[in-house]
Amino acid sequence: MPLRILAFQHHPASPAGLVGERMAARGVAVTTLDAQVGTTLPEDAEEHDGLLILGGAMNAYADDACPHFPDLLRLARAFAADGKPVLGICLGGQLLARAWGARVQLGAAPEFGVVPLEPTPAAQDDSLLAGTLGPVPAMQWHDDTFDLPEGAVPLLRGEACRNQAFRIDRVVWGFQCHFEADRQDMVNWAIYRRDVYGDADLAATLAAQAEAHGSAAEAFGRRVADRWLDVAAARAGR
Repeated sequence: MPLRILAFQHHPASPAGLVGERMAARGVAVTTLDAQVGTTLPEDAEEHDGLLILGGAMNAYADDACPHFPDLLRLARAFAADGKPVLGICLGGQLLARAWGARVQLGAAPEFGVVPLEPTPAAQDDSLLAGTLGPVPAMQWHDDTFDLPEGAVPLLRGEACRNQAFRIDRVVWGFQCHFEADRQDMVNWAIYRRDVYGDADLAATLAAQAEAHGSAAEAFGRRVADRWLDVAAARAGR
């Protein structure tokens, strides 16, 4: 039986990216729930071996616009309670921080572009980040930032946005950075910023960053994705 991953996508511009690439390469059975069309979340984690929560333009407290949030937080805790790995990216990471009782600070740390991150000492003992040497280039697109949940282990640090990744109980990982973004995603997001927000200078800067740092960022993203899938496979006995 192939590995079974449940992916929750909040916005078409924030797909699974490199995580999706690695899942396809490994023959993973992926069930993608799309918030844009309305979804019914499963009651528990029984039918899947891991949970992936992706990014989006809404904030982590937007329960009125996103009435699925409380059930998604409950489901993330159910996966963790069953020992099945959970991975949250950007908004997904903020939602995991909220699910474990931490505060998400709205508008406190806007970033857009490729940013160097430093692994903490604890990262060297982490299943996803062991052996990672800084600085690590990673794509950012967010306004908000999360506090660390009680007992969480910090894994990546940034300068403008301090908390970039954490782990809880060796089964839950929350990332602020878009490590799943490949060079084409970066170019697409630069075009989106230019066309929607009129940020022509930022778009040009990001295009240059993608050219200079995209290869290293992709290598990091693929490594993190593969290692998370390794954790899921080991815990599922596959």
